[in-house]
Amino acid sequence: MTMKDKVRQTMGGAREKLGSVTGNRRLEASGRMQRRRAQVAEVAHDLRSKASRLVRDVQVRRRPDGPADPL
Repeated sequence: MTMKDKVRQTMGGAREKLGSVTGNRRLEASGRMQRRRAQVAEVAHDLRSKASRLVRDVQVRRRPDGPADPL
């Protein structure tokens, strides 16, 4: 999760609300799109982080001088 994604989610949500209040469907739709894109980017970032941690853990366990196997 990055701060940039959180800011984009917030801005998109604000645009969506403003469009809803003013009856501007185009603004509402663009705000919804911005918010959802930021949510997808956040999830993708979290998945990349978890995958890289998993790969790093596997590499450490496969080293001959790595930590002992708990089994």
